[in-house]
Amino acid sequence: MTQRRALLKRYGIALALLAAYYLVVRFTSVSIPCPFKKITGLRCPGCGISRMLVAMSKGHFSEAFGYNQVLFFMVPMFVVLSVVKLAFMPKFLSDESKFYRIMTYAAIAVLLIFGVLRNIFKF
Repeated sequence: MTQRRALLKRYGIALALLAAYYLVVRFTSVSIPCPFKKITGLRCPGCGISRMLVAMSKGHFSEAFGYNQVLFFMVPMFVVLSVVKLAFMPKFLSDESKFYRIMTYAAIAVLLIFGVLRNIFKF
């Protein structure tokens, strides 16, 4: 039970920070600028995520997809996996599991490839 409480606390803190940031972005149009883009002029794999989440919250899914095509699918997938992890605590989603490591490395690889391709093909 203590593992679930620790996980719930981590998720709660992350959710509170994300909610606060969302409210700032949504109602003030102030967002965190991308340091990678400021320095290089290129878009990183995370560029557009703030605008994507705001568009999704308004139900504008095609607009949201245009801001960040990969995270449009990855964010909901990781939200579902986080809920499953919190609710059922399956071993395959534990931090030490082979599946968890593979998913983490696969997500990093997809994001890196996307980061390169989005700057070559300008999507």
